[in-house]
Amino acid sequence: MLTKETVKERPQEAVLLFLEEEPNLGKRVEASIGQSLAAQVEKSIGTNLGETVEETIPRNQESRVEITAADLLRYLMIPGTCMGFRQLEMAINLAVEDENRLLNVVENLYPLVGKAYGSSANSVQKNMRVAILAGWRNGGGEQLAKLTGLPARSRPVTKDFIDLLADYLRRRIAK
Repeated sequence: MLTKETVKERPQEAVLLFLEEEPNLGKRVEASIGQSLAAQVEKSIGTNLGETVEETIPRNQESRVEITAADLLRYLMIPGTCMGFRQLEMAINLAVEDENRLLNVVENLYPLVGKAYGSSANSVQKNMRVAILAGWRNGGGEQLAKLTGLPARSRPVTKDFIDLLADYLRRRIAK
């Protein structure tokens, strides 16, 4: 570890030590907040794939962990800098409100999201697909398998991805 004494006594070694140290911002933030987002989501879904939320959280516990669509997308390693991130968030929330929107996403869901973001339905679908692909490349497939309890063999299409997350949130709201 880099200390003031190391810098004073051996400045050249201190520079090498500084370059070798890798600052872990995630651990610093987790320490200040308390619990990481991934831990909160995993706590809400159960620690083992066979466990359910009821088995991990006592029924008399008042403070439930509130999970939003944005939290799920971050848990699935989708970068928030993608335009598709916010569009996916809105689409999931719209699907939670009315699951019939998923019956024909091209006519019912994508135009609503496109209108809010000033783009076409095709652009919305492409942006969402790119965001899902980015999350999949970042390791979101394993996280999706934990979340749904289903094996993630291949990247889901946009409609199925929205359906999985909207269904998860719907079940959380119903409890």
